[in-house]
Amino acid sequence: MLPCVLLLAIISLPVYLTGCSGRQPGMPAKKAAAVNPTPKPADQGSLKASFQGARIAWDDANGMRLMEAEFKEAIASQSGTSASVELRGVKASLFKDGKVASTLIAPTMTANSSAREILATGGVQILSPSQHATARSDELVWKSRENKVLGTGAVKMTVGNISITARRFEADTALKKARFTGAEASLR
Repeated sequence: MLPCVLLLAIISLPVYLTGCSGRQPGMPAKKAAAVNPTPKPADQGSLKASFQGARIAWDDANGMRLMEAEFKEAIASQSGTSASVELRGVKASLFKDGKVASTLIAPTMTANSSAREILATGGVQILSPSQHATARSDELVWKSRENKVLGTGAVKMTVGNISITARRFEADTALKKARFTGAEASLR
């Protein structure tokens, strides 16, 4: 649903900004251009669009906020009935029970609205203000329905004066409880 709504917003943005006529108020109307009687066949198989510098919000079926994100660039594409949106330069607030549980910062993020999951890649950081915790990993999956984050690759979590490095970690969205694979802890 989110990719389709975002795709529709991307496509309709130029019409909204310029109006249907494409002319500015007070400017004379342009003469109609000659129309080619042979219409060009449209590519019905795929569609790609992009825009820059925007925000999105993601709510559950009951209207409860799940995520708000700012991003520098979005690439939306659709092929047949499948649509996807890739956000770049992302800073997202992840919510639990209507309150911000953590902040996710990533170079690239892809949202799956039907599964209510996010895949963040390219060196991801997640911050929990309530726990004074920070986690970093190469890749992170947030499963909003399960209140869970899964980080893989070059994992490093810092909580207070404890630093943990690992291959993989699993935690709740607010980083209150975490489990590690291949972990090593140290005091700072």
